[in-house]
Amino acid sequence: MLTDRPLYQRLLGAGWDSLPPVTRALHAPDPVALFEGRADISRGSHPLARLAAGLLRLPQAGIGVPARIRVSRAGEGELLERWYQGRRFATVQGERAGLLHERFGPLRLGFRLTASPEGIDFHQQRVALWSIPLPSWLAPRVQARERFEPGVNGAEDAHLFDVRLTLPGIGLVIAYRGHLLPVSA
Repeated sequence: MLTDRPLYQRLLGAGWDSLPPVTRALHAPDPVALFEGRADISRGSHPLARLAAGLLRLPQAGIGVPARIRVSRAGEGELLERWYQGRRFATVQGERAGLLHERFGPLRLGFRLTASPEGIDFHQQRVALWSIPLPSWLAPRVQARERFEPGVNGAEDAHLFDVRLTLPGIGLVIAYRGHLLPVSA
């Protein structure tokens, strides 16, 4: 049976209520949440980092890149679609063993989430390539957090994001950070 509570609300439990309203709005699609803004994207220079970024179809580097984020309910999880420079990058998020389970390409990532009045921190717990668990010395490392920026002079609060993907022995694959504002779907 499908639950009426959004994925992040189920994972964060009582912490959900401590989140900034703009963060709750992004992670409570009913049935869709749409945000737009700008992002700064950098990619690693190591040849294997460039190869990995290409294979995963990660966004190209750029400053002030137009960003569009669409979160929609997908069963008991979410489909997170991101457009940077008009190019789509999507992941499917769900719940597995009390962790946020995110799937993109052949990677399967598990995160423990923590909430605060500032936003959400994502603590990587597991990585699998297809269904094969990877040891930490071999696994890609994702560092991610979401925050908010209070609006001024009547402006809406902004949703801030900061994500970094590295590979052991190679370094940076991609880092992207930016701000988003809710828009009508």
